[in-house]
Amino acid sequence: MKAMRVRLQGVISVWVCWVLAAAAFLPAPLAAQAPRASAAPKDLVALFKAWDDAKNDGKGLSEKSDSATLGWGEADYLSDYAAMWESTGDPYWLAKIRDHFRRVMASASDPDGDGFLSWQTTLYSAAVAWAERLHNVSDVQITPPAQKELDGGAAARCSGHSYLIEFPRDGAVLRIIDAQTHGILAEQVPYESGMRLRQIEPFTFVLTGAPHQGDRFLVSTKRPEPIEFAVHQGMLAYPVAQFIVAVLADPALRVRFGQDAEAFLAFINKNLFEKNEQDWLDMGALGGAYRFRPQITDRYPNRIMPHNQFGALARVWLLLKDIPGANPLMAQRAEAMARYFRRHLELDAARDCWKWHYWDWREFGKADYSGYEDADHSTIDVSLAVEAARHGVVFTEADMVRMAHTWVRVMWNQSETEPRMASDVAGGAPFAHSALLPNWAELSQWDRKVYELARKAFQEKNPEEQARRAPLMLLCAHRAGIVWR
Repeated sequence: MKAMRVRLQGVISVWVCWVLAAAAFLPAPLAAQAPRASAAPKDLVALFKAWDDAKNDGKGLSEKSDSATLGWGEADYLSDYAAMWESTGDPYWLAKIRDHFRRVMASASDPDGDGFLSWQTTLYSAAVAWAERLHNVSDVQITPPAQKELDGGAAARCSGHSYLIEFPRDGAVLRIIDAQTHGILAEQVPYESGMRLRQIEPFTFVLTGAPHQGDRFLVSTKRPEPIEFAVHQGMLAYPVAQFIVAVLADPALRVRFGQDAEAFLAFINKNLFEKNEQDWLDMGALGGAYRFRPQITDRYPNRIMPHNQFGALARVWLLLKDIPGANPLMAQRAEAMARYFRRHLELDAARDCWKWHYWDWREFGKADYSGYEDADHSTIDVSLAVEAARHGVVFTEADMVRMAHTWVRVMWNQSETEPRMASDVAGGAPFAHSALLPNWAELSQWDRKVYELARKAFQEKNPEEQARRAPLMLLCAHRAGIVWR
């Protein structure tokens, strides 16, 4: 660790000089266009490499198997490597993607036996309980007949057991028995009509009426189950798709990485694309998207996913749709998901920008929606729009200028010295997010101000954070067409 600190200090001292030079360098305003090649400063690359090498010997979180850890943790490493590849053209970063995803792919499993490999997590699963009145003498009722606990911490307290609530001697007291262990959960509990029973965690039941001796009620519970999430699959597969595209387009890279690129593509075709086809929802002129799995412990089984969750995979299909060997339906699905998101953007005409909801769905025959999209999840939505525009699918140059306006006209606090961004795409407080935010930074391709704000945010970070965010800063500059001196 001491040697690592020395390495970082040496790199950082060089980096400080680079920052001062970059601060004085202001390239001419850039019209929206495809970015031209740029050369990353060697010291900034070294800064990130030293940081990355220190994280689990350069393995990041690639040895984990939990879907949430991979999707929200390991995917960041993969995305950083993809950004470094685009910014530097150094195959070292392609090798990093290859090595990491080999380990990630090896940890995929098929616990439900459906023939598809993936990763699972219980982190977002719900606990469920059902209560029923048995053939009792009295007309005492137990409610609710079914309930679902969505909070992960509370849901984890669910045992998955069945329970009997009974009045063994008279209607004055009740007891609760664990039907699996035959243990007494509670006894001699004084009864009164309308009382709330909270002993069967994390649920609450209400009994109403006048009970008779011998009355019984059965409560069945189901623990959170491991569930596969398309958003986690998409977060992992997006930088891997960038790897595949780069390798298969270059004969020299094919020699070194071609076998892995083909293996990764085959894995994605079968286990991500074909698997999620069973949950495709066609919404006609609105487009289409994927639904959540029909598992009762899913929080919203069978509902169309939020924009960020289906968008994570849509980006992958946009990248791979023209690659020989990719599933031929990818192009159709990518266009439909991009269209579904675009159709739900709301135009703020006064500021010439977009705002949108975290989630738009139809249920019980009518449209419904959540609150406005938050800054964190919006990064994936923006990435979908960026990738769609760069591939000429649905999103236009004018659309992307408006997307950039959301960032610089609505979400920015308008401070040049301490830029901070709003908590949602409608400009909601607090303004606490960094102006160097993943995917939003890529809008520098359409608005130079995005880069300027990102640079200021980068310069105010401490050395550790600068090392961590070097790939994002380099990609932001690259997309803006800036050539580092």
